[in-house]
Amino acid sequence: METNKKNKHGKLKWFAIGATLTAAGFIVIPRLIKKYGTKVYRNTLNTSEIDFDNMGPEIVPFESKTQEEKTCQE
Repeated sequence: METNKKNKHGKLKWFAIGATLTAAGFIVIPRLIKKYGTKVYRNTLNTSEIDFDNMGPEIVPFESKTQEEKTCQE
């Protein structure tokens, strides 16, 4: 009889722990991520001047691109 009560109490304990962790995962943790994640992102964001000259690939007009391809193939 005692082992049966222990099993029930153990299952009830694990159910309560699982429910608590689930509630924390759906309610508390997203709020913490939203609150502190934004602060961390803003602190790590580099706000120095942006150099627009070296931002990415160059846009080449279609005509000059085809001329370069012709010269490379020859």
